[in-house]
Amino acid sequence: MDSLTIGFILTLTTILIYTMGQKWWRHRRAAKLADKLLADVIKDKDAFRR
Repeated sequence: MDSLTIGFILTLTTILIYTMGQKWWRHRRAAKLADKLLADVIKDKDAFRR
């Protein structure tokens, strides 16, 4: 394989890993926000009952 092919494969691999990493990070951040929102809702609901 020549250097152009290796460079092309490395570039595609880097783009793929970056895209998957971004998707994972967005899901992780959204899950943390959802957990915080749920905790706030439960806390407010308990305070409303008392």
